[in-house]
Formats: sequence, structure tokens, C-alpha cells
Amino acid sequence: MDRLHRTGNSVVALKCLLIIHHIIKRGPFILQDQLSIYPATGGYNYLKLSAFRDGATATTWALSSWVRWYARYLETLLSISRVLGYLPCSSSCSMVKENQEHRISSFLNLDLIKDIDSIVTLIEEICNVPDSLAREGDMLVKEIMGLLLNDYVSSVNEIVLRLGEINERLGWLSFGDSIELVCALKRLQDCQERLSVLYLVSKPSIEMMWGLVQELKDKVGSLKVYKEGGNFAELEGKRVSPVRPASLGDC
Repeated sequence: MDRLHRTGNSVVALKCLLIIHHIIKRGPFILQDQLSIYPATGGYNYLKLSAFRDGATATTWALSSWVRWYARYLETLLSISRVLGYLPCSSSCSMVKENQEHRISSFLNLDLIKDIDSIVTLIEEICNVPDSLAREGDMLVKEIMGLLLNDYVSSVNEIVLRLGEINERLGWLSFGDSIELVCALKRLQDCQERLSVLYLVSKPSIEMMWGLVQELKDKVGSLKVYKEGGNFAELEGKRVSPVRPASLGDC
């Protein structure tokens, strides 16, 4: 981490960030735990590189945008682990993932939607990867893109599990939860075109995710609501659940 903050060389900085990414994915728990120290808990944010600039050459200047984005992406990845309770892209969390379906079935609706929202945030950050490569065939950039593909597939698997569970509970979502869900699904759909450009891959889990996203949006969009006394409410048989004034078109 000290090397990362002392260097002004974009190649060195990218290599440091790659090491951090590899630690997140395959490193021992003790190193991963050290990476998870945040300013909110008294730690120092070593990944705050928004001001990084290497103007030595046109190539290093272009690579600087990769350094800034990559640091922000890794920071997002680590912050999501605080929501999920584990690093979703880490092989060291395999024991947690083995019991995922059982764990997720016990989650509150609000927790499921919060998980989905956080994973969508990570996918959005993947889509923010700089468009222009520093130079054709750059090995560092290729390695980063390979790691991102693995992260993307892992994120898809996490989302599919949660969307499947939400689909089973759809009739019991409050109107407020439905709005939050639709907003997250819309954000995810907005990433679809960019992801198809970045990664020309066809996996059953990816196709399943996009199918579930559209299915859930259609189902939630067809919910019948009525307005009573200035507040929206959801009518399910004889049960009426008051929710905040809003509409599904707010997203």
C-alpha cells in the first residue's frame, strides 16, 4: 500500500492495484481482512487515488485514467463485502457460498434488495472501465479485464440467487420495496448494452439473470395500487399495507 501511494508511475500503480485484486480473489483471509479497514472504522483509505496523474508520456497519461478507475472499482468491491458479509469474488469464501440458498431464504425482503442494489453498484463500476486502451495489446489491461470478467460472472451468480428468491416472494413485497427493486433492476438493465460490448460471452447464468430481470420488472409493474387519503397502498386480498407516496415510474 505504501508503494502504491508513493509512486507517480502509472504502470507501477496498476501493478500494485493488480496485486490487491489478486489478494481479494485468492489471498489469505488475514490479508483480505487488512484490506477491509475503512476510514469509518479508523482506518486509512489507501485506494483514494482520484487525483492520480502521470503526465510523463501520452501513454502514461492514458493509463492514469485506468489507475483512478481501478482504485475506485476495488474500493467498491471491498465496500460491498461489508454489505454481503463476504467478498463475492473471493475463492476463500467458498464455504459461505456453499450454503447460499439456505442463507438467502432466511433474509428479510429489505436485506435481499439491499444486496441486489450493492451488487448492481459493482456491475455499474465495471461498466465505467475506460474506453480507450493505453496501447494495443497492453498486458496489464488484458489481465485487469480478465479479472473483471471473473468478477462479473461471480456477481451474476450472486444476483441470480437473490432474484430467484425475490421472485418467490413477489406477492409479499411492500410497495416501497417494489419501488426499490424496480429501480435496482432498471439500473442493471442500463448496463446490459455496455456489458455486451465489453464481454462477448454467453453463459446460462447471464442469460438467466437478464430473463429474471425482465420478468420481475414486468410482474412488479403490473401490481395494482390505489391512492387513499393521500398515501399509496397495496391491496392484497383484505390486507392493506400503507407505503410512502411514490410511483413505479419514479426510477
